[in-house]
Amino acid sequence: MAEPYIEQVEYLDVLTKTGKKIDVSKPRGDVHRDGDYHKTVHVWIFAESTQELLLQKRADCKDSWPGLWDISSAGHISAGDSSLITAQRELQEELGVILPKDAFEFIFVFLEEC
Repeated sequence: MAEPYIEQVEYLDVLTKTGKKIDVSKPRGDVHRDGDYHKTVHVWIFAESTQELLLQKRADCKDSWPGLWDISSAGHISAGDSSLITAQRELQEELGVILPKDAFEFIFVFLEEC
């Protein structure tokens, strides 16, 4: 008999306005509902040889910006995870691309005022 499917709740680290962890993690839905600061990654694939930037079209079922063109890959950084681990995971999940850690270049941090 197959095991029943149990949906896992994704927890995110809550941050201060300046991006510092405050030792509180909450379910993703609660973080969004409450307007808490949290981390995400945005991965841009740039082909230096052709000077091209890879974009992807968002699925029509997405809750934000469905069916529109977007950056190569992005995602929330789960509680306790690093931006690099998340970038690798999201790139593989969304595009099936597997890259080593040294293929990534950290560019900047953006703090958004809500």
